[in-house]
Amino acid sequence: MPQRPRSSARLRGTFDRVLVHDIKNMSFRLRLLLSNLYEHWADPDFRRAARDLLASSVERLESIAGRFLAHEGATLIKVELDLNGLLRQVAERPARRGARAAVSLALGTVPRVWGDPYYLSDAFTSLLENAFEAAAPEGRVLVRSYAGRSVNRPKAIVEFIDNGAGMSAEFLRDRLSRPFETTKPQGVGLGLATASQLVRFHRGTIRILSQPGGGTLVRLSLPGIPEGGS
Repeated sequence: MPQRPRSSARLRGTFDRVLVHDIKNMSFRLRLLLSNLYEHWADPDFRRAARDLLASSVERLESIAGRFLAHEGATLIKVELDLNGLLRQVAERPARRGARAAVSLALGTVPRVWGDPYYLSDAFTSLLENAFEAAAPEGRVLVRSYAGRSVNRPKAIVEFIDNGAGMSAEFLRDRLSRPFETTKPQGVGLGLATASQLVRFHRGTIRILSQPGGGTLVRLSLPGIPEGGS
């Protein structure tokens, strides 16, 4: 049976922050395009990149508007999900900018979970975009899944790993969980905050392992559906 959250107001607030995160990122990229327009317009590669950026921004804005209307009630609807299928869909979406890090998938056997595909997709997309931005265009991102186990039931583990600059212990301890805190100049610091809340709405946990110069690993753990159970 579909499950609903105890507080739809909290979910509505989380979804609104996801929208703000996307809009802020698009605003930054469009502002960057505008600042380089006159200097590089004669370059055909720049014009192609500008066209692609404008087209993807229009597509994303239309998607945001449509999803905002579709989720006015902000109700979490959980269905039985194949996480690996959802991860493939997120990883295969067109890039939101011209250059991005290379992504590899290492998807193992994981239990199915009860989840809202729209909101989990938002969480995975935010974490993947964060990893791309941290790794930079010449870097690499690995998305990995495997099965874990708690005392009473299986768990599905998903990891987003980048080989970027990493974060200090002080930042992880004191600032990472605050909205609008970020180590990336073009970031707005909402991707991880909103993803964490969405994971918690699914009775999951999220853990971040990082060190300066050593990249970052973001590990999600979601309760799985026992075989023959619910």
